[in-house]
Formats: sequence, C-alpha cells, structure tokens
Amino acid sequence: MGFHLWFYFILLIFLFCPTVQAAEPQQANCGEEVCGNITIPSPFGIRSTCYTLPFFRVTCKQIHNQKKPFIRINGLDLEVLGSLFGDTILIKNPVTYVNCDHKKEVASATVNLTGTPFFFSSDYNNFASVGCGNLVTIFRNEADAFGGCVQTICGDGASESGCSNKISGTFTSTIVNMTAMYPIGKDDRKRCSSAVIFSRLYFREAYPLPIGINIETTHVPTTLSWNSSYCGDAGCAPRPGPMSFIGEKSCGNVSFQYPFEIIDQEYPNGWFKVICKKNSNGRTTPFLNINGVNLRILDFSFLYGNVVVNHSITYFNCRKKSNNGMSLNLTGTPFYYSDFDNIFWSSGCGNLATVFDSETGNLVGGCLQPSCRISNETSSVTGCSFNIPHGLTSFSANLSGRVDSSNYSRKRSCGFASLVKSDLYFDLTLESNDFDVNNWTYVPTSLQWSTPMPGSCHLRQGLNTTCSSDSVYCWQSLSSTHLCVCNKDFGIGGFSTFCEGENCGIYNWCHILCLNAPGNYCSSRDCPPEYKYNSTGGMCEPDENISQAPPKETRNLTIIIHFLFDKWKH
Repeated sequence: MGFHLWFYFILLIFLFCPTVQAAEPQQANCGEEVCGNITIPSPFGIRSTCYTLPFFRVTCKQIHNQKKPFIRINGLDLEVLGSLFGDTILIKNPVTYVNCDHKKEVASATVNLTGTPFFFSSDYNNFASVGCGNLVTIFRNEADAFGGCVQTICGDGASESGCSNKISGTFTSTIVNMTAMYPIGKDDRKRCSSAVIFSRLYFREAYPLPIGINIETTHVPTTLSWNSSYCGDAGCAPRPGPMSFIGEKSCGNVSFQYPFEIIDQEYPNGWFKVICKKNSNGRTTPFLNINGVNLRILDFSFLYGNVVVNHSITYFNCRKKSNNGMSLNLTGTPFYYSDFDNIFWSSGCGNLATVFDSETGNLVGGCLQPSCRISNETSSVTGCSFNIPHGLTSFSANLSGRVDSSNYSRKRSCGFASLVKSDLYFDLTLESNDFDVNNWTYVPTSLQWSTPMPGSCHLRQGLNTTCSSDSVYCWQSLSSTHLCVCNKDFGIGGFSTFCEGENCGIYNWCHILCLNAPGNYCSSRDCPPEYKYNSTGGMCEPDENISQAPPKETRNLTIIIHFLFDKWKH
C-alpha cells in the first residue's frame, strides 16, 4: 500500500510540474533587474535582451554570501553600485598606488576607458591623493595635465595627510605624477601614496581629505558617464523586441494595415476585409461591407482605431431629395460611430433637429437651427450641432417645425441631418459663405473599430513588439483585447501620455487601444488586467496593489502533497 501511495505521489508531482513552473515569478523588466541589493539601470542588463553592446552586460557573481553585479571594461571587472543620475553608473574604482610595495595587486588595477562608450566627467567626480609633501599632477596623457593638488607637508600632525581638488573636462584614462614639494628625509622618499578619481556626492568634504578616504582605502565609488552616440542612431538602450513590422496595403489613395486586409487575401475576420474595386478608368476605390451595405473608405487610422467612410445624408423639406432619416446599422459588428471624431450636424434654418437611438428608441439629443428670419436666410451653413454618446450603433434623425414657433417664422429651409467628422464641420462652419445642400449626397463619418483610451503604459523591453512599416509607432499586447501603442514623434490629442524615464526609449507618446468585439464596445473604464481606472485623472494606471499571494494552483498542489504524506504515515 505504501509503495502505491508513493508511486501516485511522484506521478502527481510530475503532472503538476507545469503548474508549479507557471506560478514562478516572471522575469523582471529590463531596467528593473536586481542583483543582490542593486537594481540594474537601463541600458545595462543581466539578460542578453536587456543590453545592446557587451559593454553594458552585467554579470551577477556570488561573492562570499552575497550576490554582486559587475561590468567588464578592457579586461577589468568593476563592481556596480547603482546609478545616481541618468546616463551614469556608479562603480567601485580601484585607487592608484605609488611606492606601496604591499599593495602591488591593487596598484596594477587601473581603469582605462579608451575604446569604450564610457568616460569620467568632472560634472560628478573629483580628485584626491593620500600622502605628504608632493605635488600630485593628473594627466589625460603624458603631456596634457588637467588637474592636481599639493599634499600637506609630512609630519604636520594631521591624522591623514593628502589633498583633494576639482578636475575639469572629460577623460578616459589617467596618469598620475608625484613631485616632491618640500625637503624630505630619506624615509619620506619611499612613503606610500595613492591617488583616485571619486564621486564627490558620495563623500563629505573635509580638510585635507574627504571623510572616508585614507591610505587603507582600496576602492572608492566613482561615476562613469557614457556617450549614447557610440551606440548609433538607435541609442544604447535595447529596443523592445523581438520586433516585427506590419506591411501596408493600398487601394486607391488609402493605405491599410492591421487589422484590415484587402479582400483577395486570406484573413479570418470578415469584418475587416477591404473590397478594392476598379472602375472603367483603371482606378481603384476601397469599400467596406457592413451588414450588406458597401461604404466607400476615405481614410484609415491605426492610432485612433478608426476608419472614415462616406455616410449618406438625411434630407428634409427638400424638393428633390428626402429619405426616412435612418442611419447605417452597426449593431452586431465591431464598429460604432465615433463619439470623439464625429459631431451631429444639421444644416438649415427654422428646424428642430432630433436624434433617437434606433435600438432603444431613446432620445440621443437635439438642437434648434437659427430662425430663417435672420438676414432673410433660406438656409444656414452653421445650422446647429451637438455631441453624441459613446457606443452609438444606429440612429434615426428628424427635422420638424419648432414646438413653440411664436418667435420663429413658419418658413423652414431645406436641411439635412447627419453625423460628420468634426474637423470637416469646423472647417465648413468657419466659412462665411453658404452652400447648397442639394449638391451633397454623402459626408465623411468616422467609425471606431477599436477604442483609444488614456493610459499609463510604455513599450517594455524584451517583449514581442509590432511596428508600422515606417517605424513611426509600435505596439505590444497588454491582454487579448488591449494594446499599448506608442508613437515616436507626437502624441494623440486627448489620449497619449508622455513616458519619462530611461525605460521609455524613443517611443514615448503612449496610449491604450482596446479592440472592440461585435456588439461589445470598450469604454474608457475598461482597463487591461493589472490596471485600474483613475477617476480623477480619467485614465487607466498600473495597479500597484495587486495581491502577491501565491497562485491557487500552487496552494492546491501543497494540499495534495500534505494529504498524501499524511496517508503514507498512517
């Protein structure tokens, strides 16, 4: 019996191995990797996907009972202490010894940054020398001195003789020279001295040496800077990756990309197939079929998640044109009328325009056109307008005489009512001249196939990334329905947030794009997993209070193991 229990016990462990592995913590993001108690700043990295050049590779070594990070520069391993400023890293820098026979090993370890992206900068570092009676000069090369100081006289009673001073400029290597300044005794000629470049923010200034620097000091914190141009146009920080690029397909003067495809190509979602028709002149025009209606496509935008189509106009009180005021029916599709890119516009005078939701019959809104008595108008370019709610899929419009028309002439103009792209409405209504609505058949209207949302996200290094063919913008998946979309040059008004920090890279204008499902339209509150909606800022933000409790599968496995162990004991 005991044998069989052990057999099933071992079998269950193997069966649950994938569950245990899935419950393990995910790898840290680049720029957030940890070695010991040091967080590795970007563009440095432990994993190969977190750095672009070997100079920025960090090796995590076990030193005694503690893990410590190191970078290797020209054959020398330098311990990393962290980062105080952007484009800098703090290292343990070995001191240079003169006349110190008992420190030969340390004395040979001189940092030479030649041929690397790194350099010492006077913006963060100073120079110090431990010893007495010498003029200490520091050279970039044998002929170019850029700093130095005079050590205090030997035997002046100071507990630690030496000097310190500021330096100027930038440099990659140093040569230290010591020249006697005072008459010295025979024993003083061989007195041990040292010199070092140190981070001035790490030590408190004192006379004659900063507190903490003495002849027994073997290493000091020193700040290294780097030149990003050394890494080329892409910079030293790794781009998100692996990266793939989405090709564009054109029909007429409109270019399409994900999720739209030309109809002669296989694509599993029929809602996004573009019909490319050729006319008698050989020119092509793109159309989108929605619920049996072919709509001419005028424009496509991935960043805004919309497509602009020709939409029919509803005419009222016009001799040659009239219809029932019903809109396109988008119910059961991934599309809805854009509430931020459209405005309901009714051109004319003396009419009351009302709009109802065709699905619910509820009043969506309405507006009153100006009186036709004003300037004896027979029409009005401005007419009236109002905004629409989010997620509208169909509507019916109506123009009628005003209910209380005592202050209005009974005269009513020919007018139309339709949803129209906001920028077209504002462009037209800024003009002072009227136009003849009888010449209009369609107006451009924007349909949302996804919903742009304000959200704090950025492209995370090391994750699969998709980019536009011109590399202007890229995106990553936050969930099966949410994308983090980041643009390189500009933001999307009302949606983009600017990503600041060394982990943002060059794609620093970001927003969230939520993909609509047929009949299920995202709202600005439909945040991705591990995000929460901030009602004050009106945006989705990472949820910092996500429970760190072990996954349920792990606890179940523990219960099973305890159960089998108890059964075996009995």
